[in-house]
Amino acid sequence: QSQLKAAFDKSVQAHHAPAAAKGGLIPAGTSFPSPADGSVVAQLEIPAIGVDQYVVSGTNATDLSKGPGHYTGTALPGQAGNVAIAGHRTTHGAPFNRLGDLRQGDKIVLTTTWGEHLTYVVSGTPVAVDPNDVAVLNYFGDNRITLTTCTPEYSAAQRLIAVAQLANHKTAALPPRSHVSYNVVNSGTASWNWALLPAVGVEVCLLLLLGLSYRRIGAWFGPYAKWVLLVPVWAAGLYLLFDTLTTFLPDTI
Repeated sequence: QSQLKAAFDKSVQAHHAPAAAKGGLIPAGTSFPSPADGSVVAQLEIPAIGVDQYVVSGTNATDLSKGPGHYTGTALPGQAGNVAIAGHRTTHGAPFNRLGDLRQGDKIVLTTTWGEHLTYVVSGTPVAVDPNDVAVLNYFGDNRITLTTCTPEYSAAQRLIAVAQLANHKTAALPPRSHVSYNVVNSGTASWNWALLPAVGVEVCLLLLLGLSYRRIGAWFGPYAKWVLLVPVWAAGLYLLFDTLTTFLPDTI
């Protein structure tokens, strides 16, 4: 996040607004090259739940380890339409841990990389949907931001969806001819990496064996030497287990 802030501040100072913005929003449907995965695309502030994060492009595991990720294929920050952003619920800083606490009227401020401040107002209580229901990311003819994370906490059984409407902005979205589906990339962030289950099991068992061997190690090396030996081993083991779990669990947990 510190590195993203530095890149974001540099971009804002340069103030290279897209010509299509013309002092307002980039029109819906305008085609732009997608920013590089993991690069900063906006600052997201939600005062009601204490969120102040820099958003990156993309929603794969590497992207979301840096901060909230913009769903490639949905409206870009600063563009008319549906700006969709995913975030972790319990790991990597857990930026969307309190997403369910949002209430109607709460404000969400999205700042673009050229310094445009866009204020969205939450339109209702966040709702849970099926993980495969990507229709919530589509274009509905208005200007909105859609935030997603896993729910319930520590589970990927469903997706928690919070929607907010853009308030008092001079550029309106064009009404779609019909319900329009974005070409969303990396929307399937609900899967568990089951290939890592054996590794998780082995690491947990090794930590349990380490705990059960306390007395024997103490008898061999003495009570003080036992702690000198075991503390770094425990630290390394727990770090390894956590690192494996962040890949084993679904990307947006």
